[in-house]
Amino acid sequence: MQWVESGGVTLHTDCQGSGPLLVMCHGLITANLATWYFSAAPALARHYRVVLYDLRGHGKSALAPNGYDVETMTRDLAQVIDAYRSERRTTRSEKVALVGHSYGALIALNYALRYPQSVARLALIDAPLPAAHYVYPSLAGIDSLFSLQRLLPAHPQEQLVRGLRQRRRTRERLEFLLLHSSLREDLRAAADVPDAQLKALNISTLCLYGRHSDCAAAGTRLARLLPRGELRWLESDHFIPTRVPMEMTEELLSYFAHGTQEATDYAIHDGSG
Repeated sequence: MQWVESGGVTLHTDCQGSGPLLVMCHGLITANLATWYFSAAPALARHYRVVLYDLRGHGKSALAPNGYDVETMTRDLAQVIDAYRSERRTTRSEKVALVGHSYGALIALNYALRYPQSVARLALIDAPLPAAHYVYPSLAGIDSLFSLQRLLPAHPQEQLVRGLRQRRRTRERLEFLLLHSSLREDLRAAADVPDAQLKALNISTLCLYGRHSDCAAAGTRLARLLPRGELRWLESDHFIPTRVPMEMTEELLSYFAHGTQEATDYAIHDGSG
């Protein structure tokens, strides 16, 4: 476990395995690094050095009153990546593989758009692009504790919470995020990524979507525009990591198995392995 600071916010991280660097970004609200810890991370850690982290305001990371826009959270991701590169005494030229689900996929995508030379492979799991269209409407009406309680029972990742004390802490975090932080406003103001930018992203990208997800059209669009995008479907809704974790893990292993050797070859050639 390592703590990483980003703009005054302390982020909780975890690392497992060895090999090329792979960082996983979870979604918003009730998700945290456990999304990956209990699904795909152990399998990927057989081939990669897998880094998990709690987004700001989530899990064990510090509660932040603002900074839930994609740009700020991309800077958080960059700090996590740099911290683990520094720990291994590698340079910024060491490429990283990225996996993201939901809003975490938008963070991973934005990092790749900002630093394309730094990314080896990218897996976007049900990326809700743009968030203002796919995410904000479901949260727009939450303006009280009563409306917050109505949201929670319908959220499948609430099932991951174990124990009364942990459940209470989780609800306190949700209350802070949805009622006392800028998260909803940041989602409302979230911009789309122009087609031209997506067409220019020459990185191998897996677009893994639920066939029954409200975000399915976003997956079709991404796969059409990304030069090296590949669209794969799972029999699921938006919450792929909790609905079909085994199937998701198999798809990720299949995709990233092709990238392990090329990442290793790069590290050796670069002298950073």
